Amino acid sequence: METEPTPETPETPPVTSLDRALVVLETVASAGPEGLALGEIATRTGINKGSVHRLLRGLAHRAYVTQDGGDRNYVLGDALRRMVRTFGSGDNLPLLFRPLLLELSRRCEELVHLGVLDGRRVVYLDKIEPERSVRVWSRVGRRTHIATTALGRALVAAAPPSDALLGSYLEEADPDHEQPTLGERFRSAVEAARTHGWAIENQENETGIACVGIALTSATAQDVAISVTGPAERMTAERLNEIGALLRELAAELAPEEYTLTPTAP
Repeated sequence: METEPTPETPETPPVTSLDRALVVLETVASAGPEGLALGEIATRTGINKGSVHRLLRGLAHRAYVTQDGGDRNYVLGDALRRMVRTFGSGDNLPLLFRPLLLELSRRCEELVHLGVLDGRRVVYLDKIEPERSVRVWSRVGRRTHIATTALGRALVAAAPPSDALLGSYLEEADPDHEQPTLGERFRSAVEAARTHGWAIENQENETGIACVGIALTSATAQDVAISVTGPAERMTAERLNEIGALLRELAAELAPEEYTLTPTAP
């Protein structure tokens, strides 16, 4: 008479080569850029050295691990980074950030945008409309110049300072130099964003409309910006700053864990 197998539960660890390979992979990842030698991996995982070597060969074949050139320690390979970048690509960003956008819209009752840089333009990837009767028009896929948007200013503020880069942005935004104050406003807005942690645009991109935005950066995926937009009569200076602080608060709580807020300047 055959004995029925013991039913598996969520707490029952699977005893498979796949599970052991994942344990080895997590152990290598926990060591950081210095990596680990074969013997140390075996010690930490409790798997015999020969089995660890075979598992590492399989992981290396798929570029999940690689051996560092100097001490030949095993470190993470490019495969995992490619997977994370693919998951964090533009197609998936609206899904990843939807909980944050929904909560922002609920708390602010204003239009919320998610955007990324596309050259010297910001492209809107997603939006959440408020239930208010007076709304602001926008369109997913729309592109606007970074110099006159809170999204763009926040993203520029999150990047390393570069006068040359700022200048190139402005030349395209105002090639005829008909608005000599545009550069001053842009630079001032970027500096303020670095100080406060959020960027503000008030009726510069669209008459009667003001917005505030923050940037979130990632080492493995595309940097993003999130903004709250509303009629200028509702978006007073005080409210813009209140929403800016709320943006940072909710982003710290609800943004995907691979994204971080840009630290404010002292």
